[in-house]
Amino acid sequence: EFGGGPRRPFFGGPRQAPPAMAAVPPPAVAAAIVVRTGADDQKSKYAYFLDHQQEAVNAYESRNEMFIGDDNPLLQELRAVYDWMAQEKNAKKMSSWTFKKRLPEIHKKFPMLANNFRRMDVNSDGWLEWEEFAPFCLKDKRLLKTMKRARGLTVYGIDAYGNRTFKEAHDPSHMCETSSAPQLLPWETAHVVEWRIEGLQLSRRGSPVYYGGVPLRPGQSITSQPFSAGGVTGFFRFYPSGFWTESQRRKKQGQVASSDEAAAGLLEQEGTMWKPHPLPSPDSWCCLGVFAPQGSRLVVRYFVGDTKSETRHCYWMGSVHASQVWSPPEQGTPPHWQPGDAVTVGVEILKNVNSGLHTKATNLCMTAASRRAKRPSATTPGFTGLVSGSVLLNQRPPATATTMAKSRSLPSLQAARPSTSPS
Repeated sequence: EFGGGPRRPFFGGPRQAPPAMAAVPPPAVAAAIVVRTGADDQKSKYAYFLDHQQEAVNAYESRNEMFIGDDNPLLQELRAVYDWMAQEKNAKKMSSWTFKKRLPEIHKKFPMLANNFRRMDVNSDGWLEWEEFAPFCLKDKRLLKTMKRARGLTVYGIDAYGNRTFKEAHDPSHMCETSSAPQLLPWETAHVVEWRIEGLQLSRRGSPVYYGGVPLRPGQSITSQPFSAGGVTGFFRFYPSGFWTESQRRKKQGQVASSDEAAAGLLEQEGTMWKPHPLPSPDSWCCLGVFAPQGSRLVVRYFVGDTKSETRHCYWMGSVHASQVWSPPEQGTPPHWQPGDAVTVGVEILKNVNSGLHTKATNLCMTAASRRAKRPSATTPGFTGLVSGSVLLNQRPPATATTMAKSRSLPSLQAARPSTSPS
């Protein structure tokens, strides 16, 4: 508990497990566990917030008293975040001194809240109340715009059981991910980079495509913000009207069928012969390209919506190569896409070939100040148990599929072994 009762001395007395490590949480702690659905486990905290934002606004405005234990999942998350910031269960207000003391941890989890204390403190009395914090998070237009931008590009790792671990620069899940580009961990099967494109107005083939009110002709592309995944940094280029221009498309459509494939050696029948990747089809409705630093070697798989490409071994050079651009086989826009829907494209990084060439770590000469800034601080036990399973705080319970059975001790093995001595 916080502030109640005498403190136990550091030395002496029976040793007890911290509240976060206890086998059965206390009733006050168990009441604060956030309940979520299975679909929310596959979302980033920004996508989770924006998907439940309007529902939480309606629930907050229709309340009869101050929220304590409401059934709305996003309000539960916001309440857990506020209690985590104030370090108090069911806190009503938080002083400016407490907020500044918790500023390093708040900046790691929520950089958009770290520099907005004055905007959240509506009455400017130096205290951040729950009645000021909740409306700011749910209705502030600048905050919602920042979250929409953060949701546009999502990077997460997938393990063998399908569990997702989101990669964030300010809040790494592991200490080995504090570098500029997180590496593929031994238990991860791939790093997935999703680019959610909003404001793209797709239409039938032959009609212009608009992005932000600007028409995009064939051969023109839009560029994403940089991403860091699989040990490399790069960006996307999406061609919503196709990779080739109008003149290039007419020229290729007038050629003999499969002439480009025959010139590249793709029609050879030998199975052991290496074959290059084909060029983007002139009949495809779009094209996706990934651009990485020169010398990068990755094993990737592209996807546009639900359509995925074959596994490709890509090597990036100074020019654009056929392996780094891919077009889906469909000639028209998928029929299930409606005007106004977001277009999700991306890449799955299955392996970084260059990561095995530099396995020896280099010694870094850092001062004490730079070392504290580089290495994330260890989590302190105590109040973290009050927000178990929170999406916004990235404290999700471990998946049941990854849990292993308890190993049998030596006496149990002796008891299970059949006796060989005569009775």
